[in-house]
Amino acid sequence: MADSPLLHLLLFLLLFLLLLPPFTFATSSHHPPKSKPKPKPKPTPPNSPPFPSPPLPPAPLPILLACNATRFPSVCVSSLTSSPASPSPLSLLSTSFSASLSSIPPAISTAKYILSLSSNNPNRSNAATNCIEFLTLSLYRLTTASKLMSLPSPSLPSVRILSSAALLYQYDCWSAYKYVNDSSTVSDAMAFLANNLTALTSNTISMVAALQRYGDDTSLWGPPKTERDGYWPEPASVRHGGGSGLGGVPTGLKPDVTVCKTGTCEYDTVQKAVDAAPQNGKSSYTVYIKAGVYEETVRIPFEKTNVVFVGDGMGQTVITGSLNADTVGVSTYNSATVGVLGDGFMARDLTFANTAGPDAHQAVAFRSDSDLSVLDSVEFLGHQDTLYAHALRQYYTNCRISGTVDFIFGNSASLFHNCSIFILPRQLKPEHGEANTVTAHGRTDPAQSTGFVFQNCVINGSDDYLALYRENPAVHRVYLGRPWKEYSRTVYINCLMEQIIRPEGWLQWSGDFALKTLFYGEYGSSGPGGDATRRVSWSSRVPQEHLGVYSVESFIQGDQWIPNKKTGGK
Repeated sequence: MADSPLLHLLLFLLLFLLLLPPFTFATSSHHPPKSKPKPKPKPTPPNSPPFPSPPLPPAPLPILLACNATRFPSVCVSSLTSSPASPSPLSLLSTSFSASLSSIPPAISTAKYILSLSSNNPNRSNAATNCIEFLTLSLYRLTTASKLMSLPSPSLPSVRILSSAALLYQYDCWSAYKYVNDSSTVSDAMAFLANNLTALTSNTISMVAALQRYGDDTSLWGPPKTERDGYWPEPASVRHGGGSGLGGVPTGLKPDVTVCKTGTCEYDTVQKAVDAAPQNGKSSYTVYIKAGVYEETVRIPFEKTNVVFVGDGMGQTVITGSLNADTVGVSTYNSATVGVLGDGFMARDLTFANTAGPDAHQAVAFRSDSDLSVLDSVEFLGHQDTLYAHALRQYYTNCRISGTVDFIFGNSASLFHNCSIFILPRQLKPEHGEANTVTAHGRTDPAQSTGFVFQNCVINGSDDYLALYRENPAVHRVYLGRPWKEYSRTVYINCLMEQIIRPEGWLQWSGDFALKTLFYGEYGSSGPGGDATRRVSWSSRVPQEHLGVYSVESFIQGDQWIPNKKTGGK
């Protein structure tokens, strides 16, 4: 539709309203409109500006230089006007953090108001409930990042990944609203998230990324760049081979509690054992789960830190459920059989499953928002969206992951070492063919330090899938991944790829979406499906000199927190 003067006027008025102080937005949103409003255009997704940025307002040079690093410079300048007269980069970052943090409580209040209006609308009620959780997590992660930033020697990788998670949760709230956008209240809430809160948080991450790359000299600062722009950061020093397999869940952990099906243990359900864990525990709380099938939904809240699950082996100790997003009032996020928020979560020798089946669409077996989490010799069994590696830093080693569509997805920084990845049958007799994708990474902002890295993994089909594939390879197509979001990042290093992997390697999401901004890379792929020279033109081959970027030490700072499997030491 062609632009019109009226449309420009409406956009100008919308921008003016969104630039009002957040308290004004929250106050007005708590009063329902007296009459039904006219339909509004859908708010622009928060991963890109809604329209070209206006000229920057007058501001001191240090502020203008710092804002050169951001994707939303006009919002940046406005947010930094309260900075000291001669601001340092750290003081500007402190102000930027404060601006973003102050905008989260009004968004939470609005979500609570939407929830209060939604008792007869289960999908909107679920969206608002999820938004409250997402925004609360965003506030928690961003507050922690701000405190780290104020230390004499802040850990910039930690600040950046925590801030990346905060932005992810804000985006997730916007996305939850998108599917229930049936009123001006929801539409206004989406607009505030897209044009105010996420812009502020994006700017904060961009400045952290610039400080990490260039140091205090703000004259060098520029917008965030990725490998797609030809930028690879300097890798951290590699202490033990960049994923040599020394780390994992320590052996010989003494159980704090035991779960079993016979009634002879402390607990007969996993959730009861989790509920008994101490809050904010500094040391590991080990839950030994004896062999058996535990049909339950398990939630580990963020107050329950350093919880460890130890089972009797893959396929022996099984935690399973069948929730799926086809059910009214259930989202993909809520469908997880096991969902973890508490940091420091570890698991070993068990299976997480979702048995909803291939026709149920999104049905998560395991969802992790646990920073510094380790999954060792764990099986993840499902179909679409099996493993939701949602946020923060995660390490998977010697695991087995099975599924059909996008079955490893999320916006975390996750490293998969020595894992076996299996495609399962989706349509026994497909009439029009099927496309199965291993990954769908969801990075929405180039400054987010997130991505999926697979090292020394094997990708193949299950026996059932291979039987179908041999009958008609053209119908059963498998791809390494597709771009769920604009800055999707996935890298395979020294992985064995069997014949089922298509020569082109990667699949589009929709048209040319994200094809110029994603980074899909390979190095050392082997096997019948590992010929990287035949890949699509928008994928890349990782230069050998930059492999260190994807080491355990560099990508997830794993040498600082992944235990040694034999000693339990850091």
